[in-house]
Amino acid sequence: MRKTPKALRSDIFCHLADLLSVEDPTWEMIAMVVFIEMLDCDDLSDQLDRGLGIFPTYLQSQCRGMPSLVLRAILRLTKRPDVARKTLVLLPHVMERLQGTDSETSAATLAVLGEMLRLLDQRTLRCTAPALADLLWQLFGNELDTVRECSIRLFQDMMGLMVGAKRKKIKKEVRKSLLPLVFHLYDE
Repeated sequence: MRKTPKALRSDIFCHLADLLSVEDPTWEMIAMVVFIEMLDCDDLSDQLDRGLGIFPTYLQSQCRGMPSLVLRAILRLTKRPDVARKTLVLLPHVMERLQGTDSETSAATLAVLGEMLRLLDQRTLRCTAPALADLLWQLFGNELDTVRECSIRLFQDMMGLMVGAKRKKIKKEVRKSLLPLVFHLYDE
């Protein structure tokens, strides 16, 4: 695909975006895999917004494996310095994935959120932190060790990013989160 001429790559990318805009369970997994692989092409960065507009729909997909696939794609994009900040438009949709999902999806979601938190400015972090803290402490008791450890680590990272008076505002959430954590650690 990388050896394909830029114009043809761009046409394929646009065609895949059009195909994914209309939910068709017959082709959506195959189209999404190719679409995600094409996101690595640096010359398609100008068309990235089109791709980011498709992801919220597929984060909510009932198709087995689709949300995890999309989350892995978002994680790869957050690690690219040229496009990482553009992924922040997906933050609310990614946070929604923490509610009532399977452990595999929760683990992938926590990894994406960890990268996204580092990209946030203090104002946005201050607004996001209380809602995220509430979601994270619910994962402290998850049956999967990886999810528990990642949620605790992400919570710690989030608190480390908070500064000064802004940190005091979520102190109540921290206290609410510590009690389940202590009980869980005592049980182990």
